[in-house]
Amino acid sequence: MLVPTLVFASWVFTEMMVEQTAGESFCGGCHTMGPMVAAYRADIHGGAGEQGVKAKCTHCHIPHDNPVTYMIMKSRFGIHDAWAQLTYDLDSIDWQAKRSHSENYVFDSGCLQCHKDLQRASESSAVSFVAHRPYFLGTIESKCVTCHDRVGHKNLSERLATASMGE
Repeated sequence: MLVPTLVFASWVFTEMMVEQTAGESFCGGCHTMGPMVAAYRADIHGGAGEQGVKAKCTHCHIPHDNPVTYMIMKSRFGIHDAWAQLTYDLDSIDWQAKRSHSENYVFDSGCLQCHKDLQRASESSAVSFVAHRPYFLGTIESKCVTCHDRVGHKNLSERLATASMGE
């Protein structure tokens, strides 16, 4: 009886920790994330829309291909971020330059988790169909964020510029 109880308790604890470390209250705990959190909260994906839909940081910034990949990448990114907070000169990071590599840290599987019907919906709209057809056919290597690079963080460039000026 002890083993099943321990397994269950560890599963519940793990699930709680995954959930507690998924959103902006945790991710924004580092001062370097201030502009990103402010931009996220102002964006429709951060709950600023009329429907109140709110994505969490991990919905976009961790792959959702399968639970194993999710946990490995969440751990990997978490360890990297903790290490960076302890050892990097955070004021020297060029966040604008990092945005040009967003395909490395924004994952299509997260986008498609929420936008499940995108392919079907695109087929009913001529404009969307033309734009998304090559993606769904696999004839281009672009990712969602390649075209939708301003999604998730409203006016982030301006907020980063203000933060870099020390305001």
